[in-house]
Amino acid sequence: MTPILTKPSDLFTQDLAGTHKRSETTSTAPSADTLASYDANGYVILKGLLSEDIRLGAERALRDLLGPTGRNNFEGFSTQRAYALLAKTRALDPLIAHPQILGLLRARLHAQPLLSACLAINIGPGETPQMPHADDGFYPDMRPDARHGLSVIWAFDPFTRDNGATRAWPGSHLWPADREPEDTDVWHPAVMEPGDALVFHGGLWHAGGENCTQAGRLALTAQYCAPWLRTQENMSLAVPPDVVRTLRAPLPSLLGYQIHPPFMGHVNGMHPNRLLD
Repeated sequence: MTPILTKPSDLFTQDLAGTHKRSETTSTAPSADTLASYDANGYVILKGLLSEDIRLGAERALRDLLGPTGRNNFEGFSTQRAYALLAKTRALDPLIAHPQILGLLRARLHAQPLLSACLAINIGPGETPQMPHADDGFYPDMRPDARHGLSVIWAFDPFTRDNGATRAWPGSHLWPADREPEDTDVWHPAVMEPGDALVFHGGLWHAGGENCTQAGRLALTAQYCAPWLRTQENMSLAVPPDVVRTLRAPLPSLLGYQIHPPFMGHVNGMHPNRLLD
């Protein structure tokens, strides 16, 4: 049935799609304590989210896909990366669309977010500290407390102070736009076990740590953004339609096969899912 628009605001709030209506995704609402920590510190660590089978399958896939070391000191000259992961393996699907991650996205970003980036990062022995940065830093008008993005770092090795655990500057998501971390600002290492996830505000200042050990520190990074923003990875090219056809909801929506009201994301005036039919 074609929606009837009766006032101007209807245009920007109603789901105007005919065939492909929005569907609710399964998510787990975060606890009040989780949200309080996220809001105050800009991040929270969720413990033991993965079964052993899913964790080990994801780890095997990531290690098989790791590429060469970085091209600059931000990527890390001793750090391996891999991109376009959803085009290459299904082992990561349960992590990208984990119900607890979707619940935090719904609570603190948007109920219909986009997957902005999805990459493996393996910090190797001898790696130096990464330059502090905020994942939302390339968006204009990021601060104060703009809610453009939310990021997740999944641990597949123990994260320790010595092997490159992500460094986080608590509360830095609330800093003014002209403030950057200084030597006097205290950072905390995100100490985690395999299967834990660090979830943080896109405006949080953070960095990969220095690896002083003889082993790597493997992680999966999934970054999400609001549905009206451009993603870091061009997901419509990184993950071909033939692969998207095989994905279960909500993964196609996360990859951009969705409409943000009234018609943002259309293809030839129609819902992008028509390309998959």
